[in-house]
Amino acid sequence: MRYVLTPAQMRASDAYAIETLGIPAAILMEDAACAAFEVMRALLDEHCKQSRALRPRIIFLCGSGNNGGDGFVLARHFSHRADVCVYWTGAVEKMSAETRMNFTLLQSHGIHTQHISSPEVLRDVDMEADCLVDALIGNGGTENVRGIVVDILRSIKKHRSSRTLFIAVDIPTGLNAETGKAHPDCFRADYTITMAALKTGLLLNDAPDVCGEIRTVPIGIPANFIKQQASVRVLEDADITRLLGKRPRRATKHDFGSVAVIGGTAAMAGAPALAANACIAAGAGLVRLYAPTIHAMTKLEVMTHTFSVGERGVITRSALPLLREAIEKNTAFVIGPGLGTDAETLDVVRELLTLIPPDRPVVLDADGLRAVRLDSGGFLALRPNIVLTPHRGEFARLTGCAYENIPEAAQTLAPEWTSALGCTLLLKNVPTIISNGSISYWNMSGNAGMATAGSGDVLAGIIGALAAQGTTFGIEALEAAALGAYLHGRAGDVYAEMHSQQTLTASGLIETLAVVFASLPENETL
Repeated sequence: MRYVLTPAQMRASDAYAIETLGIPAAILMEDAACAAFEVMRALLDEHCKQSRALRPRIIFLCGSGNNGGDGFVLARHFSHRADVCVYWTGAVEKMSAETRMNFTLLQSHGIHTQHISSPEVLRDVDMEADCLVDALIGNGGTENVRGIVVDILRSIKKHRSSRTLFIAVDIPTGLNAETGKAHPDCFRADYTITMAALKTGLLLNDAPDVCGEIRTVPIGIPANFIKQQASVRVLEDADITRLLGKRPRRATKHDFGSVAVIGGTAAMAGAPALAANACIAAGAGLVRLYAPTIHAMTKLEVMTHTFSVGERGVITRSALPLLREAIEKNTAFVIGPGLGTDAETLDVVRELLTLIPPDRPVVLDADGLRAVRLDSGGFLALRPNIVLTPHRGEFARLTGCAYENIPEAAQTLAPEWTSALGCTLLLKNVPTIISNGSISYWNMSGNAGMATAGSGDVLAGIIGALAAQGTTFGIEALEAAALGAYLHGRAGDVYAEMHSQQTLTASGLIETLAVVFASLPENETL
């Protein structure tokens, strides 16, 4: 698992290391640059093998802040193995003590330094290099860069060459370290080497277009403190095994939960079938499908239940006796795929949510989300183990937020609304945000091929299966939703690698889950 810090949380981590642990700021800077040096050296060695440069030319672009100080240290370390040029901006008198010390060390080592004070000076700077390192503005950076920094960024853009390796230290200059919004001339890195932890701005909005591959290096701040600071987390493959644990050797199907999938209309039988099929593929012990019509592609392992419907072909109150039996038999519920918008159907969903015991998790998806908003304008009472899974349009309808504002603000809207509604919320976005109000997971897996019919139904089924297994493995609703989103995205990525994004289907996602699980380290049984 990776922990993600806001710029303010990163500053608090630095302050803790300096003021509480007593690590001098100069040591933190040296440690950060040394760790970055090791990563950068490997990247440059590989790059020079391809370009056949025996003694590479490296340009360091440094500001007068601590990010520039990191660049000064890196330049000193590389001066023994490369032709190093340091071009810097700002003023010496504005440098911190540790930045100024490292700037002075550069000069005492005889390393070429030049102050870029104006566009006229910049015009005479030769930007051709084997590697160009951006250490102009770091953790405090925004997209609102100005002055000579903009001129430098435009010069880089103008002279950009495929033979040059572009590396950003901590944050690419011109990128907002918190929101991920980028200046039009933002530094475009092949690699970003960030300090201590991922920053929120490296994962949001424009960031994937300018950061390249992100490498995180330790700088001496204890991992436990970073974990305490971080309200945002990102799952990795190792977390699948960690969260799902080992299946007991003597287990029965009842140890892995039973899921009731409730949804569909006479005309929309595919959506609940996809959700039920995904439940089976994601490891639920039992899956029961309750729908007006059962789709022919429903897996044989799914136990199916139908009820008579009226002319409208939707779930009506006449289905309540069977659905009450479903509540008694099942330990987790997926409600909503293919449900439709009939008012009576939504009233049935509201009644079910009051009848389901509070210890049993519920995934409320698709048109089932309409039941949360009452006719009076208020909201249905929810609880933390009810997971809402809206896409942007459904979220806008549910909350009244402007649709066009959701993509850039999803990381703040999701925690705000999950706190207001008292539930767990999965807001489908890039990245998808899963939150309980205090902790958020950002899902970084997945690709554009997953924007296809039925993909959301598959996600709901995967989460339902994981929530059902929570009794055995201790998975709370937040972790079930986060892990479900990650598995869903990993299946999409594996499918795209095996085939293509263009041919990806919801059924293909379900089939590829087996490949994802098979690629994990083998789980031993108890």
